[in-house]
Amino acid sequence: MFFIRDRVDEDLERIRKANLETPEHEDSGDQTSQKSKDVISDDLKVGPKDIFAMIIAVFSLILPVLVVIIVVTGLFLLWFLR
Repeated sequence: MFFIRDRVDEDLERIRKANLETPEHEDSGDQTSQKSKDVISDDLKVGPKDIFAMIIAVFSLILPVLVVIIVVTGLFLLWFLR
């Protein structure tokens, strides 16, 4: 519980630094854009385990719906095709 406050303070400090507009940052636009690209590329590292987890998540959403549709269709056909 006490560590959450430290994280919030760190996040607020990052937001303040990102929103500061100083001539130093404006002159070196190439450096800031390179830094932002580095930050983005660090955040978007997707490995095989992440892809596997995404596939399982999609199946866990779609599979129950498909099973219900198949069961209802089967019962419907059995009832009317006796």
